[in-house]
Amino acid sequence: MNRMTTLLATAALLASAGAYAQDQTVHFTQADGTRVTLTSGQPAPDHYGPPPAFAALDANHDGRISREEANAYPPLLNDFDYLAHHTNQVSKAQYERWVKTQN
Repeated sequence: MNRMTTLLATAALLASAGAYAQDQTVHFTQADGTRVTLTSGQPAPDHYGPPPAFAALDANHDGRISREEANAYPPLLNDFDYLAHHTNQVSKAQYERWVKTQN
């Protein structure tokens, strides 16, 4: 492993140690004198509002939400594969259980 890789790996490890508590910024200087700033953390969450009613997402009224229909509510699309259990649709019961987990 070269020195740059080692320095970046070390900085990433140090930054990730406190990432759960808050965003962190680490500064270090490479052997060639280059100053490096590494900032870690999560972006501010988007606020999409409360999940819409199942019927509002089931645009074709077939009793299921497809991946295309889930595009209308990004948090659902983000969790789609988990909810759909490797199928191409989410049932009303699956959606209602998921809604209960949303803040």
